[in-house]
Amino acid sequence: MTKKGANPKPLHLDMSKPETNGLKRIGGSESDGFNLLLVNSVIRTVWMPAERSEEDRERQYAAVVTALAAFGPTDEIEAMIAAQAVAMHHASMECSRRAMHPDQPFEAAQGFRKAAANASRTFTELLSALDRKRGKAVQQRVVVERVVVNGGQAIVGTVAPGRPGGGAAAKSSGEPQANAPKLAHAPDAGVVLPSLRVSDQERELVPVASDAERPVPHARREIDGTAHG
Repeated sequence: MTKKGANPKPLHLDMSKPETNGLKRIGGSESDGFNLLLVNSVIRTVWMPAERSEEDRERQYAAVVTALAAFGPTDEIEAMIAAQAVAMHHASMECSRRAMHPDQPFEAAQGFRKAAANASRTFTELLSALDRKRGKAVQQRVVVERVVVNGGQAIVGTVAPGRPGGGAAAKSSGEPQANAPKLAHAPDAGVVLPSLRVSDQERELVPVASDAERPVPHARREIDGTAHG
């Protein structure tokens, strides 16, 4: 049993022997001295109560080694990123455990939860950094779907190849679009639009009917000497 308050038992490597790379799959380096130092540094980030048995400690050591090996580091840089990610995982889990302690103020529990969330975000950022190091980062592509030229809308949507007339497949931009002008005689036009006149065009004369000059009878006339409406 380890004495109370003692540091976790580190792994040891006999440096008197020729150095090998038997731990490269864990630390990513040709130097097992570097690989072993990296493993020991990660083990020290794991919280281990003093009353934990030696068997439990050995299982915890094996879990740390397994976690590092899961990243498959190919060099020292990738191994260091992986080691920090494993440490952030341990930090997040430990803060979450402490947040559930019943005999503490709510503010303290809330602080532990925030610390756990920060460690989790750092963990995901380290994973993204490892992907960028390996050239696996997802490249963001920005597609411009609306171009404004001199106050006028030039393009809305993406061009659809193979459409008759080389048109574009219009795509709604979320803005109200002006309705196309309708004909005055269109049944759904609502109010009839006034006709347009051209100033420099002579008006067409309307032919006069043959009886247009015929006198119109008076509306009032006398019948039998009495005026009737």
